[in-house]
Amino acid sequence: MSRVRRIAEEEYVVLVLLAGFGLIFLLVFPPFLLVNDSWLNLMAGREIWQNGLPSVDELTVYGKGRTWTAQQWLAHLFFYGTHALGGHALLAVATGVVVVGAFGIAAAGARSLGAGPRAIWALLLPVLMAAPWAWTIRAQMLALPLYTGLLWILASQARNPTRRVWLAIPILVLWANLHGSVALGALLVMLLAVHELVRSRGASYRRSGPLLLLAPLATLVTPYGPAAAALYYHLLLIDPPFAGRVTEWNWSAPTVNTMFFYVLVAIAVALVWLGRRRLTAFDVAVLALTLVGAVTAIRGIAWFALACMVLLPVAIGRSLESRRPAQPLRRLNRAIAVGCTALLVGTVAYLLARDEAWYESEWPRGPLEAVREELGEGDLVYAPDRFSDWLLWKIPELRGRVAYDVRFEIYDRAFFERLGRYAVQEGRDWKEIAEPFRIVLVDETMGSQTDDFLAEPGARAVYRDDEVTVIVRRPPS
Repeated sequence: MSRVRRIAEEEYVVLVLLAGFGLIFLLVFPPFLLVNDSWLNLMAGREIWQNGLPSVDELTVYGKGRTWTAQQWLAHLFFYGTHALGGHALLAVATGVVVVGAFGIAAAGARSLGAGPRAIWALLLPVLMAAPWAWTIRAQMLALPLYTGLLWILASQARNPTRRVWLAIPILVLWANLHGSVALGALLVMLLAVHELVRSRGASYRRSGPLLLLAPLATLVTPYGPAAAALYYHLLLIDPPFAGRVTEWNWSAPTVNTMFFYVLVAIAVALVWLGRRRLTAFDVAVLALTLVGAVTAIRGIAWFALACMVLLPVAIGRSLESRRPAQPLRRLNRAIAVGCTALLVGTVAYLLARDEAWYESEWPRGPLEAVREELGEGDLVYAPDRFSDWLLWKIPELRGRVAYDVRFEIYDRAFFERLGRYAVQEGRDWKEIAEPFRIVLVDETMGSQTDDFLAEPGARAVYRDDEVTVIVRRPPS
């Protein structure tokens, strides 16, 4: 209790920052937290809860019978269980706790490594803006506090070796059952081990050697066993069939969407140079490694951004603080902390009272109702990945009747080639991939095939707006 009181009295600047972030997150962002991956997690969580851990796909037409290693099984169950307990409201609150918690751990780590409160203030907005999609409801989100906590442990170890570094191994084991990005965590632990070996000229081998060995092994501790886990990581990281075809796996080309990322890169380069004496070789190596990952794939930007949140305030140090700091106003600071807590509790109560429709306001019910109304026994539905898991979650009887979904790792290259031809309407048989499907959803934001489908005898549009068209065709022969 005394530690909490001390934090409230002395760290009020960081507390106000995090409380403000939490309030904005909970009041503004909940309707935008539900994305494709959100529906995947809910749907897969229900599948695991009802049928146990899967080994093959039973959910989609083109994936049926293919190997499905649900490596994110624990994240799936977390999201499904949270939703079952409190709907979208509790899911939004849990997301806020996890995301703000990850930034809170990053701030605490930066402070313990020598950063001043104002340095954390200065870095929060650039980090948030660099990867806004990373703070949505998806399995990767649950790994964020594990990542910032691991970085804190490793950066502290690089400065002052202690036994706390062994906490990295259980963190990796938990992370391995939440998200495949655990490979990055293992790589960082191995990087620290190498750093220690070089710095100590081999004297740390009793600690560094086991870390080098245990870090990659920890990523294989899943219910599927080490062999299946190793094959999954090989498929996902070394030989992905969807390479170049999924936006988040493309390199971070300079565009409007990556503008803030490159702003953060420029800030990071300047701060690393100016504050190089405050950083260790390990810190710089982490920033360099995560930067390479961020440039190589858009989905890597979040890891670089959070590494900046932990390490760049350390590069600034206390240079932004007053040279003659006054004694903290302890009573006032405690009152501020209590006020922030009360505001957050009130906001949570407000969210729990909101209607479910508010949380789903970015997902119109029209297409869903049109599919429900037209769906006959045995009908198959062709929906782009943007809508497929949403349909599977909302209409459980579509299990095994939707063309494909966002679990891209279960499909082969030939499937993605067919999908590519359909997307750009290339070749005489471009529409062949949709032939067996009586109901077709067209994503109007990605290039429209609507006119071609409506030109078919008997085809009709039963729902249409600026984003999606639902087309019903004659039953396939």
